[in-house]
Amino acid sequence: MAERVGHRHLLLFVTAASLCCPALGRVSVSTPAGEVRVGENEPVTLPCHYSGFSVPRVEWKFVRGSTTSLVCYDNKITASYEGRVSFSPAGISFYSVTRKDTGTYTCMVTESGGEEYGEVSMKLIVLVPPSKPKVNIPSSATIGQRVVLTCSEEDGSPPPEYKWFRDGILLPQDPKKTRTFSNSSYTLNSKTGELVFEPLSAFDTGKYSCEVTNGIGTAMRSEVVFMEAAELNVGGIVAAVLVTLILLGLLILGVWFAYTRGYFNRTSKGNTSKKVIYSQPSARSDGEFRQTSSFLV
Repeated sequence: MAERVGHRHLLLFVTAASLCCPALGRVSVSTPAGEVRVGENEPVTLPCHYSGFSVPRVEWKFVRGSTTSLVCYDNKITASYEGRVSFSPAGISFYSVTRKDTGTYTCMVTESGGEEYGEVSMKLIVLVPPSKPKVNIPSSATIGQRVVLTCSEEDGSPPPEYKWFRDGILLPQDPKKTRTFSNSSYTLNSKTGELVFEPLSAFDTGKYSCEVTNGIGTAMRSEVVFMEAAELNVGGIVAAVLVTLILLGLLILGVWFAYTRGYFNRTSKGNTSKKVIYSQPSARSDGEFRQTSSFLV
């Protein structure tokens, strides 16, 4: 009986020690918010809770795309963030955020002079309404070909979703499910803004525009651009080939005529070479002198 009572007391002591002294061999770093959303030009605090460190050293890292920077190092705000961010043991606070502050923040805590380490990451999304999108739409495209229409917007945060309209009517995700667009064959990507016709048909002629929205502010619509789905101009291609053949024939005829007229003869008329003829002296008698050799130039 005495052994059981002693065993219970020991368990109670261990449990109480673990509750009162979590720093003994265990550290933790956490945040109550994995994602924080705030409007542009508004203040915000990114919380970081940690325990188990006797002398904690806190650092904050910011990652946006391929760019990484330090916001806080050794419990102090770095020079590039001074004046607009403050540090406290509870986290970091922005006095006013901009769209460039959107990204992932990591709170890293180490024991000063020790090996204990912990970290936690959270995402900050600065809410920005989208601007007017830009479109790239050909004025004319060939029926039967693959045609890509693009729509882009760079200011919205979070990234907006894209919708396409033809003649003011919203294009459905699957054209085969509606009678209006059943003769079309396209794919629509609401994340990238691409509208791909594969292939283009005569029914795809119309006025196109795109719309973007991200839940912040109002939806923005692009300008309207007319695209004509045209048949392949076979007659024009044949005519171009015939004209090319005729020009090639005239070129060959001109070269042949110049050659037959001697325009390509490299020997000029005024450059005939001179010849020297020397005749051997004939037999002559002594005492008789006459010209027995001659030079003809």
